[in-house]
Amino acid sequence: MYKLTKILILASLFFTINISANGKFGSKIFIKCDENKDGFLNQSEYLEMSTKRFKRMDANKDLTVTFTELKNTQLAKIMPKFALSWFSKNDLDENKIVTIKEISKVSNKKFENMDTDNNKLLNSTEWLTNNPSFNKK
Repeated sequence: MYKLTKILILASLFFTINISANGKFGSKIFIKCDENKDGFLNQSEYLEMSTKRFKRMDANKDLTVTFTELKNTQLAKIMPKFALSWFSKNDLDENKIVTIKEISKVSNKKFENMDTDNNKLLNSTEWLTNNPSFNKK
């Protein structure tokens, strides 16, 4: 019984630390992306964040990201699994190239999914709770 209690406490502690780390990181991104500083992200602000990330990956500035370009990014070097996941989720036509149009389509859909109260704005709770980048659902 003591061992089971100890395991449950450790698991609970790990889960709490993991949530806190994602929350702190996610909060910083939220504040940075909230360009008009109203405490919400509108769809335009969210799309702008996605577009900026995409443009950082687009080494030759042709508005496409190939798998080769992705492999050479800082994101792929620091978080290779996340980078691979990003590529597969955004390559909608599965042609091994992610376009700015695909980014726009995927980002708009993510925004709609996170906006649980359907008010066309993300508050920080919706952002942290429903963001697939922070939560594995």
